[in-house]
Amino acid sequence: MPEICSQITFFYYRNFERARDFYERIMGFELADDQGTCRIYRVQGTAFLGIVDENHGHCSAPVNESSVLVTLVVNDVREWWEHLRRENVTITSELLLKPEISIEAFFFEDPEGYALEVQSFLKPELRKVFSQE
Repeated sequence: MPEICSQITFFYYRNFERARDFYERIMGFELADDQGTCRIYRVQGTAFLGIVDENHGHCSAPVNESSVLVTLVVNDVREWWEHLRRENVTITSELLLKPEISIEAFFFEDPEGYALEVQSFLKPELRKVFSQE
């Protein structure tokens, strides 16, 4: 099978500058490549998120609700909860403890309504798989 070296998810925006500020200042993602109307951020390792000005990209920004969910696996869900609340980010759920699937999580939206989740696996074997401490 041919090798896959990394992965990029692209989101498309009407207000590109607002999205840039969100992912750089609030989320703290490292800029990996600035193509002018597209910016690619390293989320972790070889996982990347690209933001694109919809006037120059292959797709369009969502019209209604997001049909995509990006999950960020973290060590401390509550630390992210507090950080995003301080930044007045739209949080769309409570802190969720789901023992039936062994996760702690919450959901939020970026400036144009894309759905994101912060999640921590609680099972030690899964924490190892997803590079949690």
